[in-house]
Amino acid sequence: MKFDFSFTLDALPRLLEGAMITVQVAVFSFVLSMMLATAITVVRNLEIKPINAVIAVYISFIRGTPVLIQIFLAYYVLPLVGIDLPAFSAGILAVTLNSAAYTTEILRGGLASVPKGQLEAARSLGLPSAAIWLKVILPQAYIASIPPLVNEFTLVVKTTPLLAMITVVELMRVSQQIFSSNYHPVEILIGAFAIYFVICFIISRASVLVERRFAPRRA
Repeated sequence: MKFDFSFTLDALPRLLEGAMITVQVAVFSFVLSMMLATAITVVRNLEIKPINAVIAVYISFIRGTPVLIQIFLAYYVLPLVGIDLPAFSAGILAVTLNSAAYTTEILRGGLASVPKGQLEAARSLGLPSAAIWLKVILPQAYIASIPPLVNEFTLVVKTTPLLAMITVVELMRVSQQIFSSNYHPVEILIGAFAIYFVICFIISRASVLVERRFAPRRA
């Protein structure tokens, strides 16, 4: 079968629609994972042994099992215990829980870069614990963690094609639908590849701007 670039061009409108779903899933999942990872990081630093043990098991489970299995668990197993989520929500839940485990470790490294003298100074000023975390510790931890956080966001985008397995109509699912009807998978996948590349390239370039913006604060 001869390669015909016109099939790529014809598929672009539908591929871009799928890409919008991909971006939505990635953004929602990453924002939620940041919120969950921040909460876990704060709780972890309270050094409550039973809670830290649960957190350690959660992180070990996520890091020790394939993402696809986690997606299947969210979509097929949760209904067995009465939590029946649509494919889109189950996909976001699975990707969020997966990303949060890694983001927690990233923030843990960011916390280590915060000078202990600033924490001691904040306490000497009589600031409450909530203010110390919100105004002193977390902002600096986030800034120090920008490069690995951007990398994690890129990995979240690269994880979204797996959601096609539970019928989420994102970019990869749309690609499958198109080439199963026109029998030109190479042309369609080239279009999908180009869109994924553009998304990841934009994220990468945006991260450079963010790092430059906060470079003086890190200094």
